[in-house]
Amino acid sequence: MKKTHIAIILIAVIFSILSFAVIDTFRSSDKTQTHKNAAAEKVAVKEKSFNAESFVLSNGMHVVLIENHRAPIVSHMVWYNVGAADEDWGNSGIAHFFEHLMFKGTQNMAPGEYSKTVRALGGEDNAFTSQDFTAYYVNIARDHLPKIMQMEADRMINLNIPEDHFESEKNVILEERAQRTDTNPTARLMESLRATLYPNHAYGVPVIGWRDEIAALTYNEVMDFYKKWYAPNYATLVISGAITRAELEPLAEEIYGSLPAQPTAYSPEYDAPILPGQKTIRYEDAQVKQPQFIRLCRMPSYNTDKDAALALEIAANILDGGSATRLYQALVSEARLASNAGLSYSGFSEKESTASISITPRAGIPIENVITAFDAVLMDYKYKAPSDEEIQEAKDRMVNEAIYARDSLQTPAYIFGQALNTGLNIDDIEYWTYDIETTSNDAVRQAIDYFLDSARCVDGHLLPEGGDPAKTIAPPMPTDAEGADHE
Repeated sequence: MKKTHIAIILIAVIFSILSFAVIDTFRSSDKTQTHKNAAAEKVAVKEKSFNAESFVLSNGMHVVLIENHRAPIVSHMVWYNVGAADEDWGNSGIAHFFEHLMFKGTQNMAPGEYSKTVRALGGEDNAFTSQDFTAYYVNIARDHLPKIMQMEADRMINLNIPEDHFESEKNVILEERAQRTDTNPTARLMESLRATLYPNHAYGVPVIGWRDEIAALTYNEVMDFYKKWYAPNYATLVISGAITRAELEPLAEEIYGSLPAQPTAYSPEYDAPILPGQKTIRYEDAQVKQPQFIRLCRMPSYNTDKDAALALEIAANILDGGSATRLYQALVSEARLASNAGLSYSGFSEKESTASISITPRAGIPIENVITAFDAVLMDYKYKAPSDEEIQEAKDRMVNEAIYARDSLQTPAYIFGQALNTGLNIDDIEYWTYDIETTSNDAVRQAIDYFLDSARCVDGHLLPEGGDPAKTIAPPMPTDAEGADHE
């Protein structure tokens, strides 16, 4: 074969390769553009997540229904728009106290009969209290729902607590505080941190109450609280499960709608000034075996600044949305400074919300080292801001978790109850995934500034008695050093 022929063939091959490369480049570009277009289309879709229905009874009681017919059961939740933040100053613990007392009988039920009946019907029940609300729930077979509603309506207005049961339950709560807080160094530190973070405000008071104030509560004070707040016009009934609105609405009106509404009640208003400067609480206790670093920061909530709360939710997920995200990678997987590191933020608060960071140093690592490393993660976020791809991954994780929540029986009821009792409305929940997807990436990048404002935060150092053991361990002797001659 002549050299000219070989040259022509080589040129043809080269052009062929280049052509395929150019075509492949265009294909890749098309795929990227298609991916971007798909993402844009996904963001543009505004669909309800739960298709909840709501209505208001004649006495002002709100009802929310989230249908779920996967199994013939329902989750029945009654949420009262009253919590620890609604207590009079000096009467801390009443809201939580009443969570207990609601199981102590009515004019028609003996003490303990409510829960015994639920268990006999094959259901489960419990209750919980926060700063902003108190909630009571029962998970039960659909056929037994009318009975549960009748018992719940009865104790909403007919509570009849014998005074000896009042005193005995007070002792139960004092014992609960002793076990969960007074003998728990982490819980004691958290109380100090919150009191410092929210001075002169109910959010700085523990939900369970201060021990001396619990002990001083009187029967009349507690019953006045019940008469003031436990009424249908301060309650939201949330039903999730196998029942339709056509079935639920007349049932709710018959059982709950006949209860009398109460006059408008008002909560005390307190301001919580932001104390200037860096605030650190160092707490040593003989029970502590492993040091721990805790930081609490005041943040906007959905009720105080919805746009900021959405951006903060995404930023928090970028920092700590699993073992592959920034905080865990930097402190646990790569540098191996900590055995555990976590960050949590939720915007569901009537007033401000709180972000919490908790890091446990590995044995032999001074607590200051993990604090420095954590602050470096925050600064890295600020100066090496997350990419569009990293932000989208966080949004996708959050949307996927919301999708999975639809399959649960009780989770949707909890989400709606919590939201409606902290100033949100049904659309805020129905379109939450849409709001997350359409939150601007720049807002997510700027959200880190809330974590960098030291005046809005308070640090806690939980240490064994005697201080950080990592500082008392002698450093290893260099391998080329000679030991002392003791002979």
